[in-house]
Amino acid sequence: MNADSVQEVFAQLDKLLRKASIAEIGGFQPPDDPLSSWFGGHAVSLPDEAVPDFAGKLMFPLLQINCSELPYLPEQLSGTELLVVWLNQDEIPFDKSNDDGWLIREYKNLEGLRPVPDLTKPSHVKTLPIRWSLAETEGPGWEEAWGLVDLNSVNASEKACDEFFAKYSSHPGTKVGGYPTEIQHGISSNAAFVFQIGSEEKPNWMWVDNGIAYFLKTESGEWEFQCQFY
Repeated sequence: MNADSVQEVFAQLDKLLRKASIAEIGGFQPPDDPLSSWFGGHAVSLPDEAVPDFAGKLMFPLLQINCSELPYLPEQLSGTELLVVWLNQDEIPFDKSNDDGWLIREYKNLEGLRPVPDLTKPSHVKTLPIRWSLAETEGPGWEEAWGLVDLNSVNASEKACDEFFAKYSSHPGTKVGGYPTEIQHGISSNAAFVFQIGSEEKPNWMWVDNGIAYFLKTESGEWEFQCQFY
């Protein structure tokens, strides 16, 4: 192993660190503004929009993001003022497209948006406000890093591997931007990672066994959903 090549790889990865907006869910006084960010059961919509349904049952809003509150905004959300992630109440929508078991609604401005009344949601899920903080240096997971740099020199040394995992990490909870937090494997898609929703203790939300749901967006603006768990 060439130690210099290991440090060169790390230098390359250091140039690829990303910023992220990290969600703090609950634990503070909820704001009065219905257009703020919420987790688990609050949403706004336009007057002519119906609550989406799946298999004859109404979906519920898992996450509302007011993009003006984000300390870091990915370019994929440029021009989006607010978005709501709707989810069905019965199953994880593996291999389903947007509006089939899950739905993201994006709003280019806040005009006309009002709270959706009488929402149904899973009884165990708590509705809590969100505030955001900035993470300056998120790093890629092991598999994603292989797609960014040549990790052969790192892989050849147990010490270098330990250093990689000590240096490069990402927030496993709900966030916008940064790198997807790998559980089983890297994210397989040509779409860009935009945000993730973690398994969150305070609102009592979990994807199977401490999983994470990832939301990606294509260059044409189509959303994709993926989920991994332990």
